[in-house]
Amino acid sequence: MTDGAAGALRLLAVCGDTVYIRTRVSHQITRPEAGKLESMRARITDQEQADRVVSHYARLAPAYDRLWNRYSRNSLGKLAEHLELRGDEHVLDVACGTGRFAGILRQHHPGIRITGIDLSPAMIQEARERLPEDAHTQWAVGTLATAALAAGTFDVITCANAFHLFVDQEDSLARIRRLARPGGTVCIVDWCREYPQIRLIQGLARRFGNQYRSILTRDEMRAMVTRAGLEVRQIERFRATPFWGMMCVVARKPAQH
Repeated sequence: MTDGAAGALRLLAVCGDTVYIRTRVSHQITRPEAGKLESMRARITDQEQADRVVSHYARLAPAYDRLWNRYSRNSLGKLAEHLELRGDEHVLDVACGTGRFAGILRQHHPGIRITGIDLSPAMIQEARERLPEDAHTQWAVGTLATAALAAGTFDVITCANAFHLFVDQEDSLARIRRLARPGGTVCIVDWCREYPQIRLIQGLARRFGNQYRSILTRDEMRAMVTRAGLEVRQIERFRATPFWGMMCVVARKPAQH
């Protein structure tokens, strides 16, 4: 990267989706140091990460579904493929964004109960406009650590396209396990670092991003989910677009706990 490019606002057009990357550096880029991600994690608190994410999505929310239409359609479609639903389950959608996945579920299962949480008030407002709250639909601004959610009550817990933003992924999985009922299903769709272009994004995020990102491989995800006390049933790679390399993990909370 040239000196003139440092500090510029980057526009990266990828497969019809638009991603904005803000760069604020004035020095020459060098190879990332070993352990830089862990040192970055140590410096960023949950509150700092939350503030940065809320600020980012306050700007992005009104246009999110349009800008990320193809990516969202395919990644959320993969999530839906892996859920075997009767239609009367209680689903918790973590980092629910604009509520698009809830809308997909409701189209196919009108009686399903949906609770969506997201730390962005702007994204929750979009979700409320998509699906107004009623006896079967609840939206809340919050995280797994702050939302008032009862343990052992959710038949299905989903998280799509956001797990890489969680500062403490181990703690998040432990909270997910606590919230799932015995025998409940957990399904996570997220970016996969096994793809070269996703590794590049990880490197750019470490250098220039103002949000912490920890993008896992399938082996890392499998090990982390297993340590949380969940039984991994399936994990696979897929592409949401030709650029966006993803993975989907389906796990189960043991019936006896």
